[in-house]
Amino acid sequence: MKKITLTLLCTSAILLGCAHEEKPQLLIADHHTAENSLDWAGSYEGVFPCADCEGIRTKLTLQADKRYILEEEYLTNRPGIKQFTHSGHFEFQSDNPSLIRLDDQAEQRFFFVGENYLEARQMESGDAIVSNLNYTLKKQ
Repeated sequence: MKKITLTLLCTSAILLGCAHEEKPQLLIADHHTAENSLDWAGSYEGVFPCADCEGIRTKLTLQADKRYILEEEYLTNRPGIKQFTHSGHFEFQSDNPSLIRLDDQAEQRFFFVGENYLEARQMESGDAIVSNLNYTLKKQ
């Protein structure tokens, strides 16, 4: 009887020792976003493509209080207004904190915020523009 009890205890101990117990993983939240990790405030310049002119010289100034000034100059010899300035507020997108969206004054345009550059995005969705043309503004 002692041998059976001892055998059962040893077998139980071995089986319990082999049981796989998952240890809870420690998840460390990484709260680094373009808004809090990059030096995004400043002026960005570049020339965007234009369907019927040489390009659109663009300067976008982002201020630390989340105001912006957008200056655009159409590079053309045609008569008429060639320069436009818009100003207002922008916000970082909660679902994609690397994107900013300008307010209605600038047609709610999206820009991706990178290290020392902004990249224009599709106006409706904020998705990347797939093109070989330049849609990047460089920080000055």
